[in-house]
Amino acid sequence: MEFSECLDVAATDPDPLRRLAFVAAFGMSNYSSTLGRIAKPFNPMLSETFEYVRLDRKYRYVSEQVSHHPPISACWAESPLWHYYGEVDAQNKFLGKSFEIRPTGIAHADLLLPEEKAPNHYPKATGKGEEGKVIEHYSWKKVTTNISGFIFGSPTIDHYGDMVVTNHRTGDQCILTFKPRGWRAKDAYEISGQVITAAGEVAYEIAGRWNVQLIARKVGAGHGQLHPDLDVSEPNSPSAQPEYIMLWKNSEKPAESPFNLTPFAITLNHCPLDTLKPYLCPTDCRLRVDQRAFELGQFEEANGLKIAQEERQRAIRRAREEGKMAPHQPRWFMAETEVDTGDRVWSPLRTQDNGVEYWAEREKAYLQGGNVPWKGVDNIFIEEPAFIRELMERSY
Repeated sequence: MEFSECLDVAATDPDPLRRLAFVAAFGMSNYSSTLGRIAKPFNPMLSETFEYVRLDRKYRYVSEQVSHHPPISACWAESPLWHYYGEVDAQNKFLGKSFEIRPTGIAHADLLLPEEKAPNHYPKATGKGEEGKVIEHYSWKKVTTNISGFIFGSPTIDHYGDMVVTNHRTGDQCILTFKPRGWRAKDAYEISGQVITAAGEVAYEIAGRWNVQLIARKVGAGHGQLHPDLDVSEPNSPSAQPEYIMLWKNSEKPAESPFNLTPFAITLNHCPLDTLKPYLCPTDCRLRVDQRAFELGQFEEANGLKIAQEERQRAIRRAREEGKMAPHQPRWFMAETEVDTGDRVWSPLRTQDNGVEYWAEREKAYLQGGNVPWKGVDNIFIEEPAFIRELMERSY
């Protein structure tokens, strides 16, 4: 979600082909945070959730671990201009000297366009507060990720394959080709692509690197091949060149950071004790004590808490298998068949007025002063040790 402004720009651009290019840039931007991220992550608990609200960028996001075997997490983000949703699901394969991750889930984006500025056949938006808007629906699959070199102590991460982004209203497509790293350093991280109309005509050519920038040029507007490292000014800059479009530019990343986390990612586990923690859903991963202990540098304690947390999850699974607990059901999402793709999509559960149920419950918790039970939410985490609370009080 770091580069959500790509969707903001897409939703306000009058040209459907440029909108497609900016949506593709958003889909590609996910990979910019992966450089150096080769440490094993925490495995989410079944039903674990995460919420994220950006008032300055006018969006909010929620995700839930909806399946444990296979591990699948569903997410939904919404703003006045767009929706972003989908699932994270992957097939992992050990290749002897490398580890390959092939995502199988589909990502979606809906641009919410003013009804008077869109074609008549666009379906109307039906969400709460979305009157007068219509939906332009996009979808794409993520590319293959490969981690190599870990046997020899110098692991590297690479992404390769085609990411095909489809505008399901117009039939236009943007194809971004992530090129394998190869032996030459100058080929690292490179992307090339095209925006292709439903009639099969190439309208824009695209080039860049997934760790630096992504640029576009209208076909026929320039000479020679579009170079991935071409210096292109921001759209509003006095030196901007009209034939080029800066679709995406990476943010500044420090040379060293904990676990190579980006400045954006480091903020995600922030949990002020008075203004956020009392109002969070009890399954929010900020409340997971083994992860919190690890972040606070208590590594031995974190390992013991991790073992206890995993044992609690196994105990819950045994209770379900023995009929002592009801079978697991995702609390905030429901699996449906998406009309345009024909594939599974995890849709957020809705209230009677068509709002997202998670945020309705979240508002109730806030209005009741926090630290209250949430409807239909199980307690999946172990108790918070006193030392965690003490360390957090010092940190915040």
